[in-house]
Amino acid sequence: MIKQVTVTDLQRNATKVINELGKGPVIISQRGRPAAVIMDTETFTQIEQALEEVERKQVIELVEAGMNSLKAGRTLTHTEVERRVRKRRAKR
Repeated sequence: MIKQVTVTDLQRNATKVINELGKGPVIISQRGRPAAVIMDTETFTQIEQALEEVERKQVIELVEAGMNSLKAGRTLTHTEVERRVRKRRAKR
């Protein structure tokens, strides 16, 4: 279970809360509602790296899909795209 502390508790016991971050993230509540999450830098770095990897894979998938469309002849010229966009805008 994720630990939860109030802003006041964090102010009074910041060192203790920070020292316990190795056990997992801590939710900081303000006026009875979750307001923030703090975590150790190692976990934060791991999350950032994982997100970057997901984004990199998505870009690769998009490029591959575009290349496959190009190879299959499923592409339009710039002029054709402009014509379609104008036609859709005119329908609004």
